[in-house]
Amino acid sequence: MGKQNQAQIAYDSILRDIKENQLTQGQPIIEEEYAKKLDMSRTPVREAIRLLSVEGFVTVYPRKGAYVSVLTAEDVKECYEMMEAVEGMIAYLAAHQPSTEHVNQLTELIGKMNEQKSLSNFHQWKEYDIEFHRTLHRMCPNKLLIYHVEKLFHKTYQIQTRFVAGVNLEKATEEHQFILDAIIAKDSEKARHYTQQNWNRARNELVNYGYNDKL
Repeated sequence: MGKQNQAQIAYDSILRDIKENQLTQGQPIIEEEYAKKLDMSRTPVREAIRLLSVEGFVTVYPRKGAYVSVLTAEDVKECYEMMEAVEGMIAYLAAHQPSTEHVNQLTELIGKMNEQKSLSNFHQWKEYDIEFHRTLHRMCPNKLLIYHVEKLFHKTYQIQTRFVAGVNLEKATEEHQFILDAIIAKDSEKARHYTQQNWNRARNELVNYGYNDKL
């Protein structure tokens, strides 16, 4: 296995732990631990940490080491504002000519989200929510939008996993149904509107819950 592949494996492993809050904000990232766990040298782990620092997931302090970045209320606000704008356009484009296959996939995911909502199972609900958004992304013909939305999407997962109790599953699931209805009707403006509404509401809820509205 080449060093580039090893760096990608290390990157994926550390990012997954950050997203799922196995590594919490402000926690040090120990190169030796990941090198041992992944059966590789520290060099690819160090490269993975460098890439994650460029993307804002990790903060590296000279002579102190690497730590999971601490997200402020402003960080959350900016991330969700970007998702509101970018994914709003993705939904707008996705609604132009939706395929039957994609509509069926979204419909099935909404059904599963409703099931998990009734069970108050956030983590399983979130898995279906992620797949709903990823399906939207696959429906979008503008690949540059998809490239830029991916890193933001990882960060929103990290934020929501940290503040599980601040996520309103009832409203979120309802908004996803509205997005799907607009796509089925090929109403691009409504698809964009409800997608932006989804991110806007989530931003306000999480800032209010997690930071006591410190904006």
